[in-house]
Amino acid sequence: MASKLILMEGVPCTGKTSGARFVASQLRGWHKSVRLFTQESPTNPVDLMNYAFLTPEQYREFPEEDRVLFMAEETENPKGYLIPLTELHESLQEELESYRFYGCQPWEVERPLMLARWKAFAKEAMESDAVWVLDGMFLQNPVCEMMMWFDLPQAEIESFMGELAEIIRPLEPLIIYLESDQIERRLREVADQHDYEWLDALIAFHTGQSVKQDEVPDLEGCVLCLEARQLVEKKLMSKLGLDRVILKNAFTDWVEAYNFIRARVYEKTLGKPSTDK
Repeated sequence: MASKLILMEGVPCTGKTSGARFVASQLRGWHKSVRLFTQESPTNPVDLMNYAFLTPEQYREFPEEDRVLFMAEETENPKGYLIPLTELHESLQEELESYRFYGCQPWEVERPLMLARWKAFAKEAMESDAVWVLDGMFLQNPVCEMMMWFDLPQAEIESFMGELAEIIRPLEPLIIYLESDQIERRLREVADQHDYEWLDALIAFHTGQSVKQDEVPDLEGCVLCLEARQLVEKKLMSKLGLDRVILKNAFTDWVEAYNFIRARVYEKTLGKPSTDK
């Protein structure tokens, strides 16, 4: 079966989002139906970053006139409600801030809900005619949670990712991993194009350290975290048994990198070798 899932992965500033958009544009050019979700998408079919989770007791504490606006998805394991925050008025988002899925829930809540989310996605993807392109959602977000927030042992990280791999295996996924040995350089280059808040948010997400006023962001600490994460992700890929390609420092020659990606995606999704020279 031809692949129905392309996973663009790598640490920040390696070009994942641009790469995912490139893959989607190529697929459309080959007359494929495409579902593209990048890190900039407010919602997506697998990740729960922009969601809150309420237990039934917590849900009932909100007045009914608020609950009808939640557009909540009822869950069974554990019992509760997932609420998409991006669909709500800012005032309600603030009320639900302390119930966010990431950063506010224990791993015992996150784990089964993440697996259920991926199972529902895999079923939908198998039944659709589209090729799905996901940016940083298979490795980046789960590994960040397990490493940075919960400090889980390697064996538990491998166990969870092994379950995810089995869920998506019928989709014949291809992982395109953008590796970098110049993480600090790339972060500095991209930071120069953004404001202070961008770097603060990136450091907070990957280290859990929120920068206070008049403090210098701990870029060095963030780089160390990302280097460790990259090592873990490469080790995981070697064990998961999913088709993958690893491109090192793709940002130094995007033409060559994109030509390689185009040929590999063509072969994987159309089931035949590319004729590109």
